[in-house]
Formats: sequence, C-alpha cells, structure tokens
Amino acid sequence: MIKFFRNSKLLIILMGFTFIALNIQSTYAVTTKMWINTDSADISKGKLQNVSLNSLGEFTLSPGKSKINEIPATYVWCLVADGTDSLFAGTGNPGSIFKVSHDGNVVEYFKTPELHVQALVIDSTGNIYAGTLPHGRIYRITSRGEGEMFCELPVPYIWDMVSDISGNIYAATGDNGVIYKISDKGTISVHFDSPSSNILDLVIDNDGNIYASCEPDGLIYKITPNGDASVLYDADEDEIHCLAIDKNGVLYAGTSSGAPPVLRTPVPPAQPEVPLPPLMENFPGEPTDVWMNDFLSVNDIEATTPPLVNNGYAENGRREVPVMPEMNTIYRIDKDGRVRKIFAVEGFVLCMTIDDNNEILVGTGNKAALFKINTDYEASLLYDFKESQILDILSYKDGINYMATGNNANVYQLSNAYSHEGTYESIVHDTTYVSSWGCISWKEKTPSQTNITLSTRSGNNRKPDNTWSDWAMGYHSNGEKIKSPSARFIQYRATLTTDNAGITPSLDNVSIAYLPQNQPPVIRRVEVTTPRNIAVDETGNNNSVDIQDTTLYSPDDMYLDSSRKNKKTARNNIIKLIFWEAEDPNNDRLEFHLEYKSVDESKWKILKRNVKEVNEFYWNINRIPDGYYQAKVIACDELDNPLEFALKEEIESDSFLIDNTRPVVLDLKTVIESDAIDSHSRSGYTITVSGTAKDGMCNITDIQYSIDSGNWQTAFPEDKIFDSTEETFLITIPFISSDEHTIVINALDYEGNIGSSRIVFNP
Repeated sequence: MIKFFRNSKLLIILMGFTFIALNIQSTYAVTTKMWINTDSADISKGKLQNVSLNSLGEFTLSPGKSKINEIPATYVWCLVADGTDSLFAGTGNPGSIFKVSHDGNVVEYFKTPELHVQALVIDSTGNIYAGTLPHGRIYRITSRGEGEMFCELPVPYIWDMVSDISGNIYAATGDNGVIYKISDKGTISVHFDSPSSNILDLVIDNDGNIYASCEPDGLIYKITPNGDASVLYDADEDEIHCLAIDKNGVLYAGTSSGAPPVLRTPVPPAQPEVPLPPLMENFPGEPTDVWMNDFLSVNDIEATTPPLVNNGYAENGRREVPVMPEMNTIYRIDKDGRVRKIFAVEGFVLCMTIDDNNEILVGTGNKAALFKINTDYEASLLYDFKESQILDILSYKDGINYMATGNNANVYQLSNAYSHEGTYESIVHDTTYVSSWGCISWKEKTPSQTNITLSTRSGNNRKPDNTWSDWAMGYHSNGEKIKSPSARFIQYRATLTTDNAGITPSLDNVSIAYLPQNQPPVIRRVEVTTPRNIAVDETGNNNSVDIQDTTLYSPDDMYLDSSRKNKKTARNNIIKLIFWEAEDPNNDRLEFHLEYKSVDESKWKILKRNVKEVNEFYWNINRIPDGYYQAKVIACDELDNPLEFALKEEIESDSFLIDNTRPVVLDLKTVIESDAIDSHSRSGYTITVSGTAKDGMCNITDIQYSIDSGNWQTAFPEDKIFDSTEETFLITIPFISSDEHTIVINALDYEGNIGSSRIVFNP
C-alpha cells in the first residue's frame, strides 16, 4: 500500500487497544464477589476525559489540551514551525498551507493548485517548501507568503521531505520508491533508487545520514550523505510507515500493515489519479467513546500481521482492503543494530516524534489516539480524539507539542502542564442478578494539592438512563460503603483534580464488593427408565448396585441366551434408573433428595437423601408392588448458602410402570404335522408347538424356545408383531427325532421379566 495519508489504507480502520481482563469472583455463589477493574479489557472501554491510562492500568491526569481554531480542510497532513512562534499546517483537499499564530488565529498562508500538501520543510531564511500530490511538485513559499513552483519530480507522490545543513532537500516518493535530492537552486538528482514501490518517511541524523522507511517490503534503509545505501532492518511487516530518531541516535520505526475494513462510500471519480477515500461511515459494531482494544508496552512483543487482500477497487466501486488490523509495532533500533519491539497497538501507527524529555509521542488511526512511551518503554494513552487520525506530531519548545488530525482537520496544542480536572467513567458492570453493594476500594497516590473522588450509580438495564440512580455522593476514603441502591448493574466514576499543574494524582486497582441475590436451582428434566445388564449384589440391597454394564438397549435387543454365563445378570425389572439434569444459576453446589409415590397416592415417600455430585440413581425395586409410580427430584443449594438464604427446586417425573410379575406361558400343545428326514437320512417328524404368552401389566416383547437345553431360538406371534399383553404363537420345528424331548418356552415382557414353561414330548 502506498502512503497517501501517508497511506491510503491508514484512514479506514477504527483503532483500539486492550488491557488484560481481571474480574475476580469467588468460586461459588452466593458469597461476596469482587469486581476488580484493573489491567482489564473493560477498563479501556470506559470514558476518559482529561485522564491518561497507562499499560499498568493506572490513571493520571492528562497534559492540558486545547484545539486551535478549526482549519477548513479534510486533513492536516504535516506541521512545521519557524522561529517566530508561527506554526504552518499543510492540508489536503484543498492543498493549502495555513499559518497558525501563537494566539491560535488561523489564516490561509498559501494555496497550491494541488489536492494535497503532504510534506513541509523550512530553511534557515524562513522559506517553506511544500511537497504535494498527485503531480509530484514542490512549491517554495517565502516568508512574505509569496509562492511559486520550485520543481516538479517525475513521480506522482511526494510522501515526506527532510533537509540537510547545506540546504538540500530530500524527497521520499512513490510509486517508484526513489529519494530525490533537490539543491537550493532546484537541481534534481536521484539520491537513492530503492526496489520498493514507495519510500514513506525520512529522518536525518546529526551526521547527515538519512533513514528511509518503505512499503511493501518493510525495509528500513540507511543512506550516507554520498548516497551509499544499506538495509538497516527487514521487518516482518509489509509497511514501515513512520520514523523518529532521538538525541542519542536511537531510531524508532512504526508499522502500519494492519487490515482496515472495506470502505463503505464509493471513491469519488473526479480524482482517480489519487486514491483518496472520502469520509468513512462509522465502523460496524457497538459504539463507544473510546475504541481501545490493545496497546502494550513491553519488550520483545510478538506482533503478527495478517495477509492482505486485494487492494484495488471492487466491482461495487468500494475500496477493497483487509478486514481488521492486527497488532502494529514500534521497533527500537540501536546504533549497534540491535532491534527490539517496544510497543504494539491494534491500530495504525501514523506518526511519531521525540519530545523534550526524550519520550516518544505516537499518533494512531483510525480512531485517533495519542500515546506516550516513556524512557522505560511504559506506554500511556494520553488522549483519544473524535477525529479519525492523528497524522503528524510536532515537538515544539518548552514542552509544547502540536498534533495534526484528519477527518476532521484540526490542530491541537498539548501543554507540559497537567489538566486541572479529569474524569474516568467505567463500563457498566453486570453482576448477573440484583445485588447488594459492599465497599468500594482503590489504590491511590495523592500528593499535596491533589485529590481523587469516586462515585457510583446503579440500575437494572444495561445502558444507563433516567431509570438509573443518580451518582451517589463522592467517596473520598478507601473502603467506604457504597450508597447506590441494590441493582443488577453498577458503574463508577473517578474524578482526579490538582491545584498544582506540575503534579498529578494517580488511581489504580478500583474494586467493588457485592452480594448477588441467590437464585433457585434449575432442574431441566427427570426421567425414569429400565436399564439393561445391571448386576446386583447378593443381598439385593436397594442402594447397593454394582454397575457392570450400564449400556441401555431396547427389549428387542434382549437375548435370553443361556451362554451368557460370564455375567451375573439380574432380572432387569429389579432396577430402575432415575436420571435428572440440573444446574444452579449462581454456580452453587447442589445436593438432591429423591422421593416416590404411586399415582393413586398423595403422600411422597423418601427414597434417598443427600445425593451429591451425581445426577443419577439406581433404584432396586424388587420389593415395590406392581403399579404406576412417579419419582420426585428435589435440588437444594444449602451447601453454599446459609440456611436462611438457601433455595430449592423440585420436579416430578412422568408416571412409569413397576412390574415385578413374570409373564406366564399357557396352553402349550404339540402336534405332529408330518414325517421328516434329516440331512443324515434319519427319520423323524415335523411338529408344531402352540401356546399363549400373557402378562398382566405390560406387553410381551420376546418369545424364545429351547429344545433339550439347546441354543435359544426366537419365535414370533402368529401375527408377527409384539404389540399386546397377550400373544399367541405357533412354532414349527422341521425335524425332531422319535425320542422323548423337553421343549422350554420363555416369554419376556417390556420390563424384563421372564416367564417360562415347558412341555415334554415323545412322538
């Protein structure tokens, strides 16, 4: 991407930065919980007014800020100052130079015929040189405001300019990545021809060495006064957007290779040679006064850059750019070549400068925010702005700094004194349920002549409105009882003041104690089923069940094969499985009480008390009379609540059948149908066995027969369907010898009871 703002893609993204979230709560409710609003993602979403926030989560007063009279343009691309306390601003659309006097008066100093004045330098005699686009022209304006075109370069874009002690001007250009040298007479020569598309930014050291950043290669070049060039650093990012050098010769480089969203407004066709997008609509998402998602101030930060998508124009006429930025970085490059990452931000690093204290001021987009990085590389958010971008920062004198913004075009003055008063308004904290408030606590440093006051308000809807309480009277002492009424949501406001512009109070580690209202347990369902293949102990004790295999399968899958001698399987009907699903909204531990009764009874009987940490119970029902029953599950949270606050919930099951009575097999008869010969030519008979399987409570589900203790074989009812409590059957045996035989018939009902009968037959 090319640097038109100084990069077309840089003005499209909504910038943010994030802290690490910390919301400490007790393991179980309903005990006192603590909302600790420090070093958290939430803290950065609050509303700051003249308050700075550092990467440690500490609040201080911001330096005083004042806005110069509004400039009639869209962008203020660059700033330069002369020796008479006058400030000059190069603007875009129109491409003019405005003069800002020390009293804040703004006048148009010189208007070029170009769209944008992208770079300004001023010589020792007060002449201003303005680099413009889209025609690559440099204009010279005298101290009297008289201007003319100084030279025209064979490129469309001039991104930046610097001058040396001899009065030569060096211009960083695109889209062929050349640094041009222009003498004081206007003579043009190629100082360095890079393989990159665009040289984006230039700085010059005391020895006349020029450092240049570029895209899309992400390289930083060092070019000597005689034009010899070397690569100082090859970054992981595609674009090194801006550079700054401190008084010790340490170089800092900021990246802008993140990914802005697709522009929503079509690019105006009137100026196709300059891909300048118009004002963008608000970024989709929940609006906040401060868009901060991530800023870090640590050494050796790992920051990644997403791959770029098509950066041309889509068929719909919208500018296609990557969707969201990942972390952009500031690198520190020592004179010995050692490189470190000292700062990362989820947004574009658009400009940097070194102030009088050798601290780094960083401007970002898009949304505009101003950061300060101290000499220990701790970062602070000084201000967020309503504008979209901070495009240039000028460190002036006596600790005064100026900032230029885009969308809208403004110039701000930042003083070296603290604001008299500032406020921080936290996010709204959701306690989930109506809560009673405890104390509000915080850590503070309040030197003499400074003060910190906290206030709270509460309500039962997420967004504060006129239904919320008023701000409670300020809390001046750490640990005061919160005066806001009980509610689900709470918010605090911190007010920092100083009577001495040279000192500031600091605030950290704000915490609010609260007790959520206890909520009853929730039982979602309860079911009673008949499990299969459950082995029981010899005693038949109701609650002493040794589960060998809890796999459930339908009665149709139940085979009464006598070969299963490796398992001691109980009659299935002696076990019922009571299963339930329950949870507690407060995450309390639950215990359960189980009861039962027949459907024609009114009084519930105790089945099991104090069931913990499980949601099932195996019930031995062999001593329970046949009939239809219900089970009840009672959930209670008294394990984690005082008795007076404990709550319970209960649910009844659907009715279910207990059937301990075996089916009967009646009316067994055998009939010889015909003579038969087996495969070994032995003579015998074909016979039929008929009978009836009958149950008093539930359907017959299976009929099996065995001849002379042989393998069990399945038989079907005469109508081929098991659908009744009484089933007649007719079994055809193709061959049976003329000897005496014993035929056993088993019938299985739905509850797993097995009834048996036999017939002895001698043809």
